[in-house]
Amino acid sequence: MYSKNCSKCDSTLTKARIQSSPGTVGINTTPSRVLNNNSNYSELVPYVCSSCGYVDFYVEDPEKFL
Repeated sequence: MYSKNCSKCDSTLTKARIQSSPGTVGINTTPSRVLNNNSNYSELVPYVCSSCGYVDFYVEDPEKFL
């Protein structure tokens, strides 16, 4: 797997996980997989830039959308 770079500052992005509680949404650096048997399903994963704070989202398995 190739590394993803920030589109704002070109630093390396870190794979993360979204977590929420009432009234807030946060990001965690420990990714987890959602188990789903749908063949058209792919987890949406945030990648965070530790240099500028930009967050970009990618699907985990883009080939499922061909």
